[in-house]
Amino acid sequence: MLCKDGSTYEPKAEDVIAWERAYSERGVKVQQELLSMESWLDANPAKRKTKVGMKRFIDSWLKRAAESGGSPMVKSKSQSSRAISVEDKLADVSWVENVEAKNRAINYFIGKYGYYFDGTVRHENPKNPVQGKT
Repeated sequence: MLCKDGSTYEPKAEDVIAWERAYSERGVKVQQELLSMESWLDANPAKRKTKVGMKRFIDSWLKRAAESGGSPMVKSKSQSSRAISVEDKLADVSWVENVEAKNRAINYFIGKYGYYFDGTVRHENPKNPVQGKT
C-alpha cells in the first residue's frame, strides 16, 4: 500500500490473521478489502497515510466495512438503493435482527402484500419464512 511519503506498507501476516479473526465473522472479506484499500490509496494520493498510521487506517476501514456489509468495490450481491423498488423497500425485513421479530415482520408482509423482501430477493408466498435463521 502506498504511503504519504511514497514508500509502501505491507501488512504483517499476524496482523492480517488478527483482522480476519476480528472481522470475517461479521461478513468482511479481509483480503478483498485490503485490495480495495490499496486501490483507494493509489487513486487518492492526497489522502494517503503514514506508515505509523496505516494500521489504524486499515482497522477503521475494516470496522466500517463490517458495519455496512463491505466496501462498494467488494460488495457483489447487494443492490443499489435506487435499484430496489419502492414496493420491495416497503416489505424489507433485512434490518430486523431478532429472529422472532423477523418472523413476525415476514408474516405481516406476507399477509399484507403477499411477499417480503430480504434485502436482496423478493420472496412471494413462502411456506417456511425464516425458522431459526438470523
